[in-house]
Amino acid sequence: MLLWDLGFPTTPEDRVGMLFWRMHRAARIIFSLSFHLEEMTPDEAIAFLVDRVGHEPANATAEVRRSFNGSYSPLYQAAYMLGGLQVRSLHEELVGGGRMTDREFHDTILQGGSMPIEMVRARLLREPPGRDFRAAWRFYGDLG
Repeated sequence: MLLWDLGFPTTPEDRVGMLFWRMHRAARIIFSLSFHLEEMTPDEAIAFLVDRVGHEPANATAEVRRSFNGSYSPLYQAAYMLGGLQVRSLHEELVGGGRMTDREFHDTILQGGSMPIEMVRARLLREPPGRDFRAAWRFYGDLG
C-alpha cells in the first residue's frame, strides 16, 4: 500500500500488477471466511480465484490448498488486511503528519515486537497507557 501511495508503479503494467495483488488479498479474505462458514467449497474457492481475480487454474488450486492446509486460522487473511490498514493509518498520522521519518516509524515498530496495534500506536506516540486503558483508537475514521 505504501509503495502505491508513493507512486512506485510507474507503468500501466506495474499498476495492474499491484492492483491484481490487492484484489488477490481481498479475495483470500472472502474465500477463506466463506469456506470456514461452510458457504464455499474448495472447488468453489478455486473457481472464484479464476473467475473473479484472474488466476490461472493451477495457481488458484495451489493458493486454495495452501490456505486450507490447517496452518492458517479462519481469521488470518482478514487480520492480515486489517493490520495493514491499521499500520497504514498510523503511517499517515505520524509520518504524513511530520512527527517522525519513515525510518523512525518502521524501526520503532520492528523494535517493539509483536503487540496489539493500539499498543504499537501508544509506543510510537510515547504515550504509556494507564492502568485503566481501554482500546479506543478509530484507525478508519468514524464508521457509525
